[in-house]
Amino acid sequence: MGAVDLPVSVDFEGAYSIDPDEGGRNMARLAATGAVGCNFEDQMIGGEGLHPLDLQCRRIAAARRAVGDAFFINARTDMFLKTKDHDEALAESAIERAKGFADAGASGFFIPKLGDLKLVERVCRASPIPVNAIAYPGAPSRAEWASAGIARISHGPFPHKALMAQMTEAAKAAIS
Repeated sequence: MGAVDLPVSVDFEGAYSIDPDEGGRNMARLAATGAVGCNFEDQMIGGEGLHPLDLQCRRIAAARRAVGDAFFINARTDMFLKTKDHDEALAESAIERAKGFADAGASGFFIPKLGDLKLVERVCRASPIPVNAIAYPGAPSRAEWASAGIARISHGPFPHKALMAQMTEAAKAAIS
C-alpha cells in the first residue's frame, strides 16, 4: 500500500473464506497491509447464490473483530447482480440484509446493479448504514443517485473496459 499516498480499499471477495474465523484471519492480514477498507461480498464465490443471512452476519462480525472499528467494511449484496427482476420483494430482502450487516458491524452497504431509483431510495431510507452503488452504462446519474440517498459511487470495471475498447480500436487502426 506504500505505492500511493491515498487510502486504499480492496475488493476482498468475502475474505476468501466461508468460515467466519478463517475469514477474520484473512481480514486481519489485509488490514496489516495498510488497506483502510474493503468490499465484502455475500455471493458464494465459485458457487451459486448468496450466503444465508445468519452466516453472512457471522462472517462480517468475525471480520469486524479482526480489523477493529477504523477499518471500513463495505458489505456488498449481490442479489441485484443475480437477477434482472428488481422489485419490492427484492428490495425488502436487501433491507433485511442491510440491517443484519449493520448489526454485525458493517460500515456500509453496497447494492451493485440496482438502478431503479424508487427502490434505491427505499433501500437508502431503511438502511442504518451508508449505501454504495455502482456506476455502469445506463445507470442513473450522480445527481440522481445522490437524491435517492446514495452516499458513495463505485465505478468497478467499467472505466477499465472502456479504455481497453479504445486501445483495441486504436491498435486495429494502426495495423490497417
